[in-house]
Amino acid sequence: MIRKRTTLTSSEKCQRLFWILAGIVLLHAGEGVLLYLLQDTVPKASGVFRLFDTVNLQWGSWGWLLLFAVLFFAGFSAIGQPLTILILMCYGVGMGITILGQLRTSGSFLLHSVGLLICFVPLSVIFVVAARESLRFSAKSACYLFRDEPADNMYHHLRMYCLRFLVLLIFLMALLICCRFLCISQI
Repeated sequence: MIRKRTTLTSSEKCQRLFWILAGIVLLHAGEGVLLYLLQDTVPKASGVFRLFDTVNLQWGSWGWLLLFAVLFFAGFSAIGQPLTILILMCYGVGMGITILGQLRTSGSFLLHSVGLLICFVPLSVIFVVAARESLRFSAKSACYLFRDEPADNMYHHLRMYCLRFLVLLIFLMALLICCRFLCISQI
């Protein structure tokens, strides 16, 4: 007997999207580590490293808030979907460069590695969840706009999207404040 393939529930779709986006961040964090290691031998890697290092030193916590705001506004258009993925890629590369850079220049390896993990793991989760919500709302708004007769109440989706981002923003601000108290200068 041939069984009909069951469709995924919305929570299963959200979980799969979360893990795919987390994989993108981790893959590009590895790329950032390679760029840091190859900065002296490969000229392009050195240029990319200097770009991330300059942005990270000049913007600090404001850079994270700016990326978060771009993720929020990218959810309002279908054009924002590639931008969301690009932000996660750049975040992963910057995270890899920052982690390896701080671990190589710090005196106490164990203390800095624990501090970096305490800050970067929740920061990565916040950015991946924000990217997931941005992609989901972008898809919902595109479906709503291109239907002949919209059957969905878009006001409810918009309100929930803004509420989710507000909660993520509160978590992001609390995390950045905690990281400042841990004296981690690059975050």
